Amino acid sequence: MMTFESILGQAGPIRMLTQMLLRNRLPHSLLFTGIDGIGKQTTAGALAMALNCLNPVGVSGCGRCRSCQKVISGNHPDVITVRPDGAFIKIDQVRNMCKQLRFAPVEGKWRVVIIQSAHRMNAEAANAILKVLEEPPDATVIILTANQTTDLLPTIVSRCRHIPFRPIPTEKIADSLVVSRGLSRETAIILAILARGSLGMALSADVDSWMDWRKSILQRLKSASGESIPSLFAFASALANDKNRLDDALRLIAVWFRDVLIYKLCPEKLVNKDFVEDIGHAAKRESIDQILEKMQVVFSAQAAIRRNANRRLASEVMMMQLFKT
Repeated sequence: MMTFESILGQAGPIRMLTQMLLRNRLPHSLLFTGIDGIGKQTTAGALAMALNCLNPVGVSGCGRCRSCQKVISGNHPDVITVRPDGAFIKIDQVRNMCKQLRFAPVEGKWRVVIIQSAHRMNAEAANAILKVLEEPPDATVIILTANQTTDLLPTIVSRCRHIPFRPIPTEKIADSLVVSRGLSRETAIILAILARGSLGMALSADVDSWMDWRKSILQRLKSASGESIPSLFAFASALANDKNRLDDALRLIAVWFRDVLIYKLCPEKLVNKDFVEDIGHAAKRESIDQILEKMQVVFSAQAAIRRNANRRLASEVMMMQLFKT
């Protein structure tokens, strides 16, 4: 159900919105930022429900009345959603939205405009939205969602109340996966780590594919200390060439060394419990200081790639520092 109470791991944004509603001080323009799959769209829908609910529960929508059901099904006449058409949100989409804003709400007290992935507006569309934000129509709330404020025109950001959404904690995602997908706790934790704080990503993931890929990375990693330099470079190249999964691979490697460290201190807390023997062997070879140094090597590689360093070179340097120094 698309109510405030159903949104996972976003207590801060929900608290801000409910306080605005309680005080009757909701701004006309809101900007929700954060990675995909953490509840921005769901929260926008929950706010649309709350504003037009026929039987509100406090400041939240009931989720059951005719108005709420129309929001949930996506056919409420007073909730306008604009999303990218292909790669961009285009000027014609914004013009069509503006035509609808000339009229009063049809059924509810409020009209709610939700502009999904607003960072994908082309220049013309962004300038047209800016004009709407400068002179918002009566009884209208405009909600923009984006990955980060720097992806938008500063003038757009300055005219919106910014509400940042944070990545959802791993434990909360794992709890949800156990309940909603019937996964074991061990698999749910691994999937939650790979989802990087995105519940949407975790819920939509092909579990078997992800777990098979993870196993292939860890199988290679466990024997890397005995491999030749050309073999390590080949491993690094394979990681770098899989552009969509390099971040996940580095996260897996970081969790591997975290497990090696944890094995020395509290082995029952391992994430990769199916590799416990290999992790144990690695723990016996390395001191705590050495493990911490290797974790820092992985963190440095992650940081370098976020700064747009050469992916292959960063991966090769990491492999050499991990296994040949």
